[in-house]
Amino acid sequence: MRRNIRCKGISLLLVIVMVLSGMIPAKSTEAATSSNIKIYNFIKILVSATGLEIDTAQASPYLKAAMDAGIVREGDFKDDEAYITRMDAAVLLNRADEYLHGDTVDGKLLKIVSEQRISDIIKIPEGKRNAVAKIYAKGFIVGKSNGLYIQNRSFNGYDFLTTADAKKIIALLKNTKGRAKMSPDGQLIRTTNLPKNAKDYPYILAAFPNSFYEMKFMYQWAESNYTRVEGKDYARPIKVNERMKIFETDKNGRCIYVDDWMKKVENNLKYRLNVDYRTIDNNWLNSLRSTYFVYNDAYDDKKTTDNIKDYMSYVKKNKVVIKSSMISVEPSTLYYDKAYWVRAYVKFKISFKGEQKPQDKLFFVQQFIRLKNITRDKWFEGVYDIEIATANGNSSGSDYAVFDDSLNDYFYKGKW
Repeated sequence: MRRNIRCKGISLLLVIVMVLSGMIPAKSTEAATSSNIKIYNFIKILVSATGLEIDTAQASPYLKAAMDAGIVREGDFKDDEAYITRMDAAVLLNRADEYLHGDTVDGKLLKIVSEQRISDIIKIPEGKRNAVAKIYAKGFIVGKSNGLYIQNRSFNGYDFLTTADAKKIIALLKNTKGRAKMSPDGQLIRTTNLPKNAKDYPYILAAFPNSFYEMKFMYQWAESNYTRVEGKDYARPIKVNERMKIFETDKNGRCIYVDDWMKKVENNLKYRLNVDYRTIDNNWLNSLRSTYFVYNDAYDDKKTTDNIKDYMSYVKKNKVVIKSSMISVEPSTLYYDKAYWVRAYVKFKISFKGEQKPQDKLFFVQQFIRLKNITRDKWFEGVYDIEIATANGNSSGSDYAVFDDSLNDYFYKGKW
């Protein structure tokens, strides 16, 4: 039997199932069980944890307290005995957190999380997405992994919340140290089972295996006849921001051009590892060319463009098709060794006409390529360091682009 919510003797119909949307889903994607928590019980625990005063003279004291604080709003609920979904819990939880601590999520981070970190956010009603993204960014509810190297997670907003999970996340209102650790760009950080060289990085991500981090940096492969000085000759990822103080930086001491660098590397791999002889055209050429350094010298710039054109001709003649399923460029791996380098994971497969052909013909590469055990029409994985540099001695950082585009499996070693 349904229980109606009454405040001050007046029946209130509140629809929490779809805040601000006016729609109620037919059912959750996860079947309801006795372990799930009902809306009125969630509100009761939330109100208690928030420390709101309760007027026991009211017919529904916890609801009244929540409404007075703005945590529950008129029009939120239809049936308080319905089970609460993860997204509805996020809406109420975010209001409670902002009641206690204010709006603490940086606008840039919120945009990144909303656009890149929650893979199924499009399934969440538009009016709830902001709250879901904030709760995710603050480490209350970080969803489920989508797999290794994948830089987003599934929120599963229509799934019901269990009583046990409700108590855990509500406790995080005041236990801020207990919240999940998130990177500056909204990825889940792990603090256990760390790579041997974890101290070289600002943080270790949950989605990336230890082998990704334990692969040597470029400066660790070559021997030197002099003692290298960190900050001058090289810089680990944990120290790279100090090396970039020569550029314009944001309030966190990070070079303002780093995001542009990462996008150039990502696009470089995207176009090189997505090739189709039937559709390759000047748009593909221009897109790939824009990821490489522009010398503003007619000879050097034409040489790069001509190299791409030659490759396009080879692709068409030999019916080359390259298709990637994942390209993950991770900015926290950025380091310095005479230039800046960033690490990327890729997964792709290739097909072509006729017998086996040289790798430096099948793939566009300006530097060096050696892919071990690559087989036609089978998925191949690799981890590579891509160089980002400039030929401009007075560069502010704005013209940095891909210099060394090598794909060399000699460097990829280790397991989780």
